[in-house]
Amino acid sequence: MSLFIRENLLGRSYTTMILMDLTEEEIVDSLKDVGSGPFGYGPSLYPYRRDKFDEEVEQMKKKSEEALNKARESHLVVAALIATVTFAAAFTLPDGYKSDQGTAVLAKKAAFIVFVISDAISMVLSITAVFIHFLLAFYQGSLEGTTGADETTMNLFELATLFTMIGMGTMIIAFITGTYTVLEPVLGLAISICLIGLSFFLLACGIIYKDFRHYISWWYNHF
Repeated sequence: MSLFIRENLLGRSYTTMILMDLTEEEIVDSLKDVGSGPFGYGPSLYPYRRDKFDEEVEQMKKKSEEALNKARESHLVVAALIATVTFAAAFTLPDGYKSDQGTAVLAKKAAFIVFVISDAISMVLSITAVFIHFLLAFYQGSLEGTTGADETTMNLFELATLFTMIGMGTMIIAFITGTYTVLEPVLGLAISICLIGLSFFLLACGIIYKDFRHYISWWYNHF
């Protein structure tokens, strides 16, 4: 008497079969459904299950690419808007220019200097983000199917997102310092505008912490 025990994964349940006094052909026939579970298929058994799995992977990949393209479009609009606003602000200086020399009237004030620097940083970062999105369109067309193409795309997208977020922050700083420069004689109003502008950073930090608090706590506990 021969005893053969086989465990096969069918869906989510396990089955155990005991085969006694079977010939070799009968045992081989009984093993035809081995690998029919979702984790047991292979190229040597039922290839159509591998094809089905590959189709599901391709569908998931297409969905992720569509989501990435939609996110890229939104980020590109934001980056282009920041670049446009900051570029215009550079030539629309607070309190205007000196008529005889053509230089800024408030060029020597500290708040005005911070305004110009933060505005320039915001413009450069946003334009860089726009350029990265341009590169992403190029990479998706030329590097599609190559090794590391998805990783390169995601790295560039994350870098563009970081630049856009920093550009938002520096644009807020430019707004605060530019407004303070103009409203400095009315100190109470100038401080009020500064506090309202600075509330952006509190709101942004609160939103980020709310969405990523689990990752932050995990990082804090492990490092």
